[in-house]
Amino acid sequence: MRSVSGFTLLELLIAMVIFSTMSLMAYAGLNSVLTSNRITQAYEKDLKDLQRSMMFLEKDIRQLVARPRHAGYGESFPAVQTDLGLEGVLEFTRSGNPNPAGALRSSLQRVRYVLDKGELQRWSWSLVDHLDGKPIIMPLMNGVENISFRFMTKNKRWQTKWRIKNKFKLPKAVEISITHKRWGKIVRLISIY
Repeated sequence: MRSVSGFTLLELLIAMVIFSTMSLMAYAGLNSVLTSNRITQAYEKDLKDLQRSMMFLEKDIRQLVARPRHAGYGESFPAVQTDLGLEGVLEFTRSGNPNPAGALRSSLQRVRYVLDKGELQRWSWSLVDHLDGKPIIMPLMNGVENISFRFMTKNKRWQTKWRIKNKFKLPKAVEISITHKRWGKIVRLISIY
């Protein structure tokens, strides 16, 4: 008669314990990698949003033009406006508005940067003299605690509000200061040509 060989119950239990221990270690390692990946992606997204926001701010401010906004009934607003109440942070007229369709319109654009509940937004109008027209609202980044601007005058003096009586005057430079939850305080100086 042939003998039948196999594993004993004790050997099976020891093999299952070893397999379970190895599985737990593998899961813990995989979970650690996935958590690290999630955190890295969040940092990457915030960094991309910051870079994109600074690119838009710099591009828009470098293209400032001395063109006031006419609001109808003889009222007009300066080319650069800072006293906008709670919703607006900075509004100005810029050149270089793309026109790929070749529509009959100006290459000027009115832009406003707004801080709304921690979200920095870029509002833009295709018409400089918009009369309550709806803006195109582009969210730029979240987590912004504060944004402020300083303006260099012709006499190379800094001021926090652009209050020049001549509505056609532009600052020589603009300093942007953003306080972000993740990145802290970021300051950028942009000269205007």
